[in-house]
Amino acid sequence: MAQVRQRSVSRTVVVYSADHVQVNGEIFPGGGVGDFGLIVPRHPAWGATLSVSEIRSSVVMRTEVAAGHGTMVPARGQEDLLMVCLVERGGVRVDPKAGPAFRAGERDVFVYRTNQTYAVAWERDCRLLAAGVPYDILDEFGLSPEVVDGPLTTAQALMQPALRFFDAAADTDEEASALEAYFVEKLVQEMVGALLLSNRGMADPAQSAPSSMYDRALRLMTARRADPHLMPEAVARDLNVSLRHLQRAFSQHGTSVAATLRRLRVEQAVHLLRDERYDVLSIPEVAHHSGFNSPQLLRRALAAHGWGAPLEIRAQRGR
Repeated sequence: MAQVRQRSVSRTVVVYSADHVQVNGEIFPGGGVGDFGLIVPRHPAWGATLSVSEIRSSVVMRTEVAAGHGTMVPARGQEDLLMVCLVERGGVRVDPKAGPAFRAGERDVFVYRTNQTYAVAWERDCRLLAAGVPYDILDEFGLSPEVVDGPLTTAQALMQPALRFFDAAADTDEEASALEAYFVEKLVQEMVGALLLSNRGMADPAQSAPSSMYDRALRLMTARRADPHLMPEAVARDLNVSLRHLQRAFSQHGTSVAATLRRLRVEQAVHLLRDERYDVLSIPEVAHHSGFNSPQLLRRALAAHGWGAPLEIRAQRGR
């Protein structure tokens, strides 16, 4: 019997009305119950359409929604995602169940989470574009898990290229190969992480005390560990300090910049090898996406940290 290829990309169209929800043509009565992430207005003229592209564990979606009021709630079976949302047209007021309310107008960008509840007012007919990534992206970028809902600053060179890519990613073909889907998802995650990292105002205000040089360097290295060109000299340059000053900060923690960078890259490689979602990557590709210039350097670093060969790590993950 021929095996059916499991898709890495799936497309879903969800149409909301006052009394039912339609998912890829299948009708579910009672649109107000919230199973599909939205408790909707009962006004008969109200409606919304979501076009969702699930790219492995991340999503990109477009939303067209009529003016009105509703409540965004955790959908049944929905993964916990961190969403970056652009208001392409219209305006929306968002009132988190826990936290201050905020407004996003046309071309504004804001952050919300799929595991939280929000009262929402669409001020007029709106069009939204959103990208969502799993929470572990925060760890990969050295960000606090206590992300605050609210606006992101848009006056930066990074924002517009990222949003253009999200728009293109929303049209990712369902027939994309597993490797193609991996790279699209990786770019979505990298861009979301970079947007959050460059908007330090997203951190919990209670944790706003000045960071030590060691902490700042660790965040930068965690975010850029997949870059094989990142060396201790580049870290010092990006932090605007001398390499000697930076090395001294790390020696106070019983390590060095180079050793810490190697450890972070090993952790990234082990993560890719132990997660079956990344089995589409060859060992040279795992090395590349972990910041190693060659599989040989990857193997040496793994051995130095007490790990076996890359294929052994993959084979032993279920044990």
